[in-house]
Amino acid sequence: MIMVAVFAGFVTMQDAIVKPIAFALAFGVLVDAFLIRMTFVPAVLMWVGRAGRWLPRGLQKILPNVDIERRDLPRPPAQPSETPATASERD
Repeated sequence: MIMVAVFAGFVTMQDAIVKPIAFALAFGVLVDAFLIRMTFVPAVLMWVGRAGRWLPRGLQKILPNVDIERRDLPRPPAQPSETPATASERD
């Protein structure tokens, strides 16, 4: 919306060269943001189903495993509970 507002603001300029460029940019960003990215892309991803999230095996081997929720990380070894040492053990 910010880009649309900025480009639409340039439409009010007196320069005849800037007006059509600013209008085209504002219209293009508006169509891209709302029609393509909010309507068309989700519809296509729903239509293709799991194939929209498929990762080729060769690419899967190259990419690092990014696990932000720490599901696949190994658990740290359990720390033995420390018992207070008696006076004879400390000497």
